[in-house]
Amino acid sequence: MLLKPLQKLKSAAQDMYTAEDDFWKIYSWAVEKKRMESALRSIGLTKNLNQTFKNAAGETIDFTEDWLKREAADIVKNNIPNYDFVSDFVKGTRKLPLGNFVSFPAEIARTGTNIVERALRDINYTIKLANGKLVKPFQGIGYTRLFGFGVTVAAIPYATTEMFKVLYDVTDEEQAAIRRYVAKWSKNSTILPIKDPETGDFKYVDFSHANA
Repeated sequence: MLLKPLQKLKSAAQDMYTAEDDFWKIYSWAVEKKRMESALRSIGLTKNLNQTFKNAAGETIDFTEDWLKREAADIVKNNIPNYDFVSDFVKGTRKLPLGNFVSFPAEIARTGTNIVERALRDINYTIKLANGKLVKPFQGIGYTRLFGFGVTVAAIPYATTEMFKVLYDVTDEEQAAIRRYVAKWSKNSTILPIKDPETGDFKYVDFSHANA
């Protein structure tokens, strides 16, 4: 009886977490759909006017609202972490002495690869208009996506590491020493060093496993 109220609290917290997660997926879907439509409009196409174009495979695409919705949904499905896509094999590794925080890194690996693939696809996506002209409407989107990914995986981790070193007065030598003693799965990760100002003891944050 004492635990029942806590179960309700747990359920409410889970619902809020799911709602927050869904909110960003919906927001991303709307953004992707809007900028794809804008890119196609910039080359003279208007949806729902029986206008068509041919993709690189030679398939005829009807430029409609439904097509935009499906394309945007495909981007969100493949580019944003979704625990429904974590395989049973990955979940099963929780039973091994590797740690139980496996779903999130697995999804980061999946979506990271997909983001680069999608960016390259957008850059090279060539369509043939009804007048025979070949254009690459999503090239700008692709370069933006690739640049954003590069900033996220390279510039932000480096800048965050340097900020932590300044805040906690950690030298390059101390940072290298910390790396020698981290867990095996963090050897190649971005390490954020933390030094206790009173005792001089070190801690660290594995930023590679925490950077959404």
